[in-house]
This record gives sequence, C-alpha cells and structure tokens, in this order.
Amino acid sequence: MAVISRKSIDDFYGAKRIAVVGASRSKHEYGRMLFEELLKRGYDAVPVNPNAEKIGGKDCYKSVKGIPGVITHAFIVLPPDKLEAVVEECAETGIKHVWMHEHVMKGVSNPKAIFLAEQKGLECIAGFCPMMFMPKTGFPHNIHAAILKVFKAYPV
Repeated sequence: MAVISRKSIDDFYGAKRIAVVGASRSKHEYGRMLFEELLKRGYDAVPVNPNAEKIGGKDCYKSVKGIPGVITHAFIVLPPDKLEAVVEECAETGIKHVWMHEHVMKGVSNPKAIFLAEQKGLECIAGFCPMMFMPKTGFPHNIHAAILKVFKAYPV
C-alpha cells in the first residue's frame, strides 16, 4: 500500500529538484501544468518526455536515466501501463520518492507499479492529484481538496 499521509506529502514537497515524468509539450495537459506550477513556485522542475527536446524553455530528457546530477524525487504523470517501467528506471537512478498522479476521472490504478516501487525501497505516493496539496492553487484543485476533507478522505 502506498504511503499517503500529510507528512509524506510535505516531505515530498521539501525537495528542491523534482523530475516530472510525462511533462507535455501541450500547455493543456496536466503534466505540463504541474511542471509549470512547480517552476512558478521556485522548484527546479526537470521535464522528462521521450518525444521532446525542450519543454517550457528547459532541456527535456528522454528518461530519468538521462537527467544529469542528483535527483531524488519524481512525479509520474503517465498512463497506468507505463508506470512499472518508469518505477524501474527511478530505482536504478537513485530516485527514492515517486508520486504517481491520480486524475479524478482517469485514475492511475496500477497496483503492480505501486508494489514494485515499495519492493525497490521507494517511498510511493499514489491516489491523489499533487496540485491539491499546493497552497493557493485555485480551481479545480481547491474544490477537490475540499470535497476530500468533507468526506474525511484527505490525508492527515
């Protein structure tokens, strides 16, 4: 079972350099929105997309294996069938913390990827949209967070 506590979420956001695996060239895709929001908030967000040279003016890497320097955290914004391979790469490259984005309508349900992350010793957050936990993110993320709080499903 993935770690989903407010402490693990706050610890994740304590990183200053975070890979965004699935950062998109399209400004309308969630991977791009998350990437840009991280940049606005002062993070060194590193885009990973095998089909792009640059995203948002920053060099983009084909995989987490190509990222220079030390990186210990990664948001994974990909379809469920791609998660296991990325988790393997993260473990091989020294990434210790992964967050598998959960889209309210699409989900990420891949229990095998979560289990694999835990087997590899990675701290894994899955099942929540990362932007719900950023202060002053706005609509629709603030609404999602409020609904979860009402139903006592918001991590504490």
